[in-house]
Amino acid sequence: PQEMREYETSKMAYRDIKNSVDTAKREGIAEGMEIGMKEGMEKGKQEGLAEGMEKGMNQKALEIAENMLAMGLSAEQVAKATQLPLEIIKNLSNS
Repeated sequence: PQEMREYETSKMAYRDIKNSVDTAKREGIAEGMEIGMKEGMEKGKQEGLAEGMEKGMNQKALEIAENMLAMGLSAEQVAKATQLPLEIIKNLSNS
């Protein structure tokens, strides 16, 4: 009987420890996923903002190039002033 009680006590202690470890693992995984999601979203926002800024600046450079061509500047001058490739400027002047 004494050995049986000790065995049961030992078994209960083991289950308690195992449950604690399992709970800690689940909580750790959940916390890690939450942190990862937040970091991923922040990085995505930053990359999206940078991409949007780049597209907007490129669009503005094209508008300026069209205006400069309309003012009579050569394709070479416009390419130099806007730092856009000459091929793009020539395509603008042909459209």
